[in-house]
Amino acid sequence: MDDLQSFLARYGADYAERIWRIREPVPRDHFVTATALATERMADPPVLIFDQVEGSSLPVVTNLFAARSRIAYATGTTEPELHSHWASISKALIPPVGVESGVCQEICHLGEQADASGLPLMVHFEQDAGRYLTSGVIVARDPDHGWGNLSFARMQLAGPRSFGISLHSRGHLWDYQRRAEARGQDLEVAVVIGMHPAFLIGAASRVALEVDEYDIVGALLGHALQVVPCKTVSLNVPADAEIVLEGVIQANARQPEGPFGEYTGYSTGRSTNNVLSVRAITHRAQPYFLDVCPGASRDHLLLGRVQKEAEVLRKLREVLPNVRAIHYPTSGTHYHCYVSIQKQRPGDGRHAALLVLGLDAYVKLAIVVDDDVDISNEADVMWALATRMQPQEDAFFIDNMTCNVLDPSSKGGLSSKLAIDATRPDGWDAQRTSLPATAINRAAELVRAHLA
Repeated sequence: MDDLQSFLARYGADYAERIWRIREPVPRDHFVTATALATERMADPPVLIFDQVEGSSLPVVTNLFAARSRIAYATGTTEPELHSHWASISKALIPPVGVESGVCQEICHLGEQADASGLPLMVHFEQDAGRYLTSGVIVARDPDHGWGNLSFARMQLAGPRSFGISLHSRGHLWDYQRRAEARGQDLEVAVVIGMHPAFLIGAASRVALEVDEYDIVGALLGHALQVVPCKTVSLNVPADAEIVLEGVIQANARQPEGPFGEYTGYSTGRSTNNVLSVRAITHRAQPYFLDVCPGASRDHLLLGRVQKEAEVLRKLREVLPNVRAIHYPTSGTHYHCYVSIQKQRPGDGRHAALLVLGLDAYVKLAIVVDDDVDISNEADVMWALATRMQPQEDAFFIDNMTCNVLDPSSKGGLSSKLAIDATRPDGWDAQRTSLPATAINRAAELVRAHLA
């Protein structure tokens, strides 16, 4: 089955030490977030399962996406192969297949019986305006062409059957709602809470308007995702989902939403202030509730980063085949990008940096280094910056470029951007220190033995 609980059972069987089950009662607000953030310095932060969250009978799962190795496991590959695997996925899409029934509808609450306040929604940060759903994957359909779409949007509980929802990403869902509202029509949506992680990874991908993310999910799973018709809206949802909310984003309706702790690490009240009205809640007989730790957490940032890295890398290599790898460091949220290149011409470093700034509007610092630098190790990148770059010659600014509006330093959706070519210049004769592989391997064995 393509469900969250089956995935956790399989992953736990292979990596028992990477699932922490907290059985004692814990507070609903702040504590789950604080615990997830406390694991950030671990190489592979564990999945956290809280069995008893105050005010709810549902187990709460978080930190699911906090490790690249776990994202690789969930998508059927290894961490070193993540980017190349994603490139192959985009060429092998598998559409979903409809089935008559699914465990996501074992229990159905329709109309007045639906009450979202019974879910373990929580206040994540002290500055948050209320309780938020952070993991909901929103299923919608293009109102003109019928194309399917999966996406994320933050949702603040406003009442038993009402959420404030922000579409500030200006993505496909925002475009759907805008066009439906222009005709005076509500936009039908379903919100999926808790599924196999490949489902959320596929939903976070950025693809053309006509590409249905359900097809990407099928490719990630290696088989067609099973979907069932909703009870009150004309949409299909995963048969194996934990919980599903059905409803509409209302036309010409607005209500205050936010502030909320965003991926920048800052609290922001920037919002489109849309209104989602719930018509039904369906769920498994014994569902788990999935929470994505918000803010600048690894859980939040890595969920959308792997696909973006792979896509930017693919486009870079179309122009510069000698680009070896790219990496978005957690320290830069979505705003920094490191590029590894095997330089063949003097201008390759500058060319690669400019391409990154053009391909991803979020990036405002692009650093290009030689391929002997480990771009996943920030200290190694900073070392290259310190020893291979002269600011006057190798750093350059571009003013008034489009950026992400949640950047608190931006002005009117515009930002200056910085590109740095930290590759070895022509005529370079400094030699990096090195050790023979035999010595490195033997030393690593000794360290492991003493740590065991």
